[in-house]
Amino acid sequence: MKNNIWRQSLHLEPKNGWLNDPNGLTYFKGTYYIYHQYSENPNGGMKLWYGYTSPNLINYRDNGIILKNDTIFDKSGVYSGSAYNKEDKMIFYYTGNVKNEGNYDYIHEGREHNTIKLTSKDGINFSEKECVLKNIDYPNMSNHVRDPKVYEKNNHEYLILGGRDKKDYGCLLIYKDMKYYKTVYSNKNMGYMWECPDYFMLNGKEIFVFSPQGISHMYSEYYNTYQVGYSVIEEGIENLELINNFKLLDHGYDFYAPQTFLDEDGNRVLIAWMYVPDSYYINPTVKFNYQNCLSIPRVLKYENGVIKQKIHKSVESLYDREILGEIFSEKAWYFNKQDGEKFEIKIDSMNIKYDNKKMDINLNETGYGRKNISFDININDIEIIFDSSSFEIFINDGEFTFTSRFYTNNHNVEINSKNYKIYKLKGIEVK
Repeated sequence: MKNNIWRQSLHLEPKNGWLNDPNGLTYFKGTYYIYHQYSENPNGGMKLWYGYTSPNLINYRDNGIILKNDTIFDKSGVYSGSAYNKEDKMIFYYTGNVKNEGNYDYIHEGREHNTIKLTSKDGINFSEKECVLKNIDYPNMSNHVRDPKVYEKNNHEYLILGGRDKKDYGCLLIYKDMKYYKTVYSNKNMGYMWECPDYFMLNGKEIFVFSPQGISHMYSEYYNTYQVGYSVIEEGIENLELINNFKLLDHGYDFYAPQTFLDEDGNRVLIAWMYVPDSYYINPTVKFNYQNCLSIPRVLKYENGVIKQKIHKSVESLYDREILGEIFSEKAWYFNKQDGEKFEIKIDSMNIKYDNKKMDINLNETGYGRKNISFDININDIEIIFDSSSFEIFINDGEFTFTSRFYTNNHNVEINSKNYKIYKLKGIEVK
């Protein structure tokens, strides 16, 4: 088997096995805690939590598997969850999955979806697991309720869960101080399941981020298998009745289950899983016994009615020497163009080009099933982070983003443009 030219230097990815949703992201007493769903099988399987710690989102310590399915409440998997800081400890919530033996569909019967709480002072050693919500505590729901997130407001804790009700409508369950408060739907059909909810304050606005499943079959503008978007909650969580707005958070093929947290500077930072489950495309790294990665950290801003995503300072600190010339060979590099004029970037058979207010992303065979796509967009400025098998595009001060994997046979780059800057990127360090 040939050498793996797709192993990345900027992104957290497993040495072996399967990676999915980021979990429990937090900054606590000078340390970043980054966890993600993990299966030892590169094609997925029993879900556990895998963890890293870092002082700066550049140098990481690999702490391995952190949470296992070792109780009656999570014996079929340690599913996704989140963390927040309270006084001298981190508080974690996650979904404990239990699939009972029998002839069940595991949608409306046969599954337990328990909300589990535990605490830690170091992100490695945890308190005893406490089951705080069970099936009986989710009114009118199917057996799909998961991914808890806590939002604190006015001395109250709102715990939110993504749900699928008994009639197969996606919804949001809200608990106020651990007591059922309300179930929230959309003013139009937004699929059969709302996964990975996040809720936070951003520039004075309450923002709800979620991953609705099923809307690609309902609305032509949502072309991925599952989408990720956000809603601005003008009335506040305590008065929320219906979700009446929704915008895509990313337009690419590999962006799902994002989770946010506050960094050392108080910025709202997002990290996502760079894949979309149940997709028609594949990742050829499975032949090297691993699959998937996390996105780079991104700073969120809310400006002029939209969320903007910007490259985090930890990534900017990795900008190295400037690359001069139009032809070069690099695996990890940064592209910046500020004049709004046309350009084309070629890597092997893949190309990204912009001209006359149209951007074409042609992955061809490097997409392994990811289709070529075009956008009508007026680009004033653009930044792109390239790694060995991924790229993340930030357009118009981060108002439009596109995230994707790609798998070339080489890293020979050709640029056709004027007035641009390119920098080689140093990598993160994982020990």
